[in-house]
Amino acid sequence: MKIAEYGKAAVDAEVMLLKKKSVRITKQVVLCLVGALFGLFTLISIHAVLAALCWNILQTGALGTALIILVFDIVCMLLLFLCAFKQRVSTEEIEAKIIRNYNLKELRNSLAITALIGTLSGPLGSYLRGFFWQFIKKIFKRN
Repeated sequence: MKIAEYGKAAVDAEVMLLKKKSVRITKQVVLCLVGALFGLFTLISIHAVLAALCWNILQTGALGTALIILVFDIVCMLLLFLCAFKQRVSTEEIEAKIIRNYNLKELRNSLAITALIGTLSGPLGSYLRGFFWQFIKKIFKRN
């Protein structure tokens, strides 16, 4: 595979990864906003019912009712955040990462081989070949 093909494949995998990631994050944001809107209306209704239950049936008074409602709000908030951000990374994202990493590795290898061949076939390479050849001659030369 040529260097340009490795680069193109790596870029394609990165684009696919970004698309999948943006779709997942967009879904999370939309679900969080819709959940927040419905949660607001639900909490208003539940506050009224819970306050009436605590005040009339449990006879907790104003402070006890306020504390029970506060604890209830905190528990609901923690559950909503836990559910909103629990989505997993999809298999398409994992495959795109694997493809991207493989192609980037192959691109680096191809560039390294190209640089090595360019160095050895250029002026520096001819100097090194001559130097190495002279060194070998000196070693095997009979005294």
